Amino acid sequence: MKLLVCATLLGAAAAAQPGDITLYTREHFGGPALQLHGSEPDLDKLGFNDKTSSVIVQNGIWEVCESKHYKGKCLVLEKGEYAQLKNFNDMMSSVREVDAKPAAKDQREHK
Repeated sequence: MKLLVCATLLGAAAAAQPGDITLYTREHFGGPALQLHGSEPDLDKLGFNDKTSSVIVQNGIWEVCESKHYKGKCLVLEKGEYAQLKNFNDMMSSVREVDAKPAAKDQREHK
């Protein structure tokens, strides 16, 4: 009985965690990697500015931007694997987890 309660509590804690994203310096998830569990407005501080060529989003929805502090051209990446970033290769300077309900945000902006 105690084991079942612990497993249930661990499952609930895992579900409440923020998103996870892993950035790779080479296409197809090669080279050095950086895993983030929260927003990072300046990847230069972590030695990863303009170096990302592939991404895995483990959890959440993430916005990745070409300039620091979420400015410039941005892409929204949902959970999944992005082996190539094509027109965004080596351009990422900031990343942040965004609202999981973008439709609600769009409705607010159009009022």
